[in-house]
Amino acid sequence: MLIGQGTANRYVFLDYLRALAAWLVVWDHLANIVPAMQGRSFAPAQFAQDNFAVPLGMIQDFGWFGVALFFLISGFIISDRASVESARQFLVRRVLRIYPMLAVAVLLSTLLVATKDQITIRNVLLNMTLANYLVLPQIVLVGAAWTLVVEMMFYALTAATQAARASPHRIGANLLLIALVIWKARAFGSQFFLVAAAACYLPVLVMGQTVYWWLVRRRLSALLGLAYLLGAYGVFLYGLRSILPAFLPVANSYLVSVTYALLLFITLLHVKVPERRVVRFLSDTSYSMYLLHGIIGWSLLLALMPRMSLWLAIPLAMAASLAAAYMTYRLVELPGQRLARRLTRKRQDPDLPTTAAP
Repeated sequence: MLIGQGTANRYVFLDYLRALAAWLVVWDHLANIVPAMQGRSFAPAQFAQDNFAVPLGMIQDFGWFGVALFFLISGFIISDRASVESARQFLVRRVLRIYPMLAVAVLLSTLLVATKDQITIRNVLLNMTLANYLVLPQIVLVGAAWTLVVEMMFYALTAATQAARASPHRIGANLLLIALVIWKARAFGSQFFLVAAAACYLPVLVMGQTVYWWLVRRRLSALLGLAYLLGAYGVFLYGLRSILPAFLPVANSYLVSVTYALLLFITLLHVKVPERRVVRFLSDTSYSMYLLHGIIGWSLLLALMPRMSLWLAIPLAMAASLAAAYMTYRLVELPGQRLARRLTRKRQDPDLPTTAAP
């Protein structure tokens, strides 16, 4: 059994990384961005920025580092699931994993934070399907949801190559297609450019995919594993140079945080971490927390800041976000996951293995 794997083929180290990733994004938004919008500074956030984020070259006060961890986790775990699921199972389970909670977040946003001119049936439906990120003008009701577009693109790539689910060389096909989309970013109009801009982030998920096939399934040699990682790095760099050059300079570099995230990911994969209920709880609620903190926490913090110290307002906003995340996890996420299992259980392909043995 792999060191980072727990009982019942659960990758325990991913619980730690999911929890960390979600709360780093929450920290960036609630401890840094919201106070800064009001011309204020939270002392612990300033300390972390001065002594850790800036010296290490990590931008967005660890927020992008958290997003990079999410992308690596997705590339890894989706590769694991795709290796044992049919195309139908894979699509149904991913759709019911992402969209029910997204719909709830969009509805909450329309009630709590959206402006009147943003609230139209068209805008709500576009946001619920994530299509709002691929059309102009972009009307965003849930700010954190932009990463879900990248996730859905990776799901689509994976589903399209499910016939080759046992082959690690799907990695190469993914990188070639991503590079082609970036190359033709300006060839098919503004909407395709938006697709290409989102595709720039896909190589980070491919890094997680490579770690899975190389270090877990042992289906790649060290030479090929390193080659695919370097290939993913190269395509990511190509996308940044072509479409997102603002994130290339050392003082504002996506690449620096991705490198740290990958090193942490590989390290924890090989460390025996204990299964803890609190970590499992924070991991289970991480998706809801990620979507809701910018709605519940952001709104509450703005309301509390004029009335009390940041030392009290920020923890209260975080606690409210966590409470909302737990409720939606229980009432929305878990029922969606159960429904997905019921819908796909009867048609399971008998030729598929029942578990992904590392």
